[in-house]
Amino acid sequence: MVIDFIVSGWSFFFRWPLANARIYRAAGVFLGPCLQTFVFLVFSCIAAVLLGSEVRFWAPIFGWLGLSMLTGFFHEDGLADTADSLGVSKFNSGESLDKIHSTFKDPRLGTFGVSALAVFWLFRYATVAEGKVEIATAAIVCLFSRAISLGLGLYFSPRVAHAVSPRSSHVMQNVNGRVARWILLLALVVGMSFLLFASQVLHSFGSPLLSVEIFAVNLVSALWVVLAAWTLSALVLHLLVRRTEALNGDLLGAVVCISEVFLTIGFLRIL
Repeated sequence: MVIDFIVSGWSFFFRWPLANARIYRAAGVFLGPCLQTFVFLVFSCIAAVLLGSEVRFWAPIFGWLGLSMLTGFFHEDGLADTADSLGVSKFNSGESLDKIHSTFKDPRLGTFGVSALAVFWLFRYATVAEGKVEIATAAIVCLFSRAISLGLGLYFSPRVAHAVSPRSSHVMQNVNGRVARWILLLALVVGMSFLLFASQVLHSFGSPLLSVEIFAVNLVSALWVVLAAWTLSALVLHLLVRRTEALNGDLLGAVVCISEVFLTIGFLRIL
């Protein structure tokens, strides 16, 4: 049961090295943020060890690259498909909506998709090149950008008319949303507390242990950043759902990338 739960969560988000789950557990999807953060940390820490102290600040880039490769660029593909789909039409006529959703299913990359991916990865590169994103900080961003997308998908699924339209296709309709939201919230608070503490310890390595006051201030500040990113991402997703008259995995993937940008900017100001 537990193994099926973990394998279901892994096989939903990752393409390697496991095959698809033999028994699909819909609730396993909610392991996604934790599993992806774990993979990010593994690749980042290996890169930090291999790169050496002088260029260790590049480790988060290798963490994101490793995570993206194992997921088959799962979320980046959603961002690119969303950009391409919104770029093919200016109006919400029936014909335009058909074209939008046929573009979602087109495996080819268009001009808008390539542009969106280029801007997104340049943003990642620029923040790391400045030496401002540590591994633990980037792990917090990874954890919450993916959790925000799942949480918004849960919230939108039963409440927004377009989210339950025939054009929509997503897993979260099969999950007990109320229970999953509480589990997700608890896991995120615990996860952020651990990563914030790890970030501060790594930053002040060799110094005395941190005071409870400093950790509490950082935790409260981080919660405000997450709340702001969640609000902005909800607005973005609402506009995307209204524009496409549907809710699908590509839109949620785009929200992952957009919320990552919001969170990175916010955390760089407080950590």
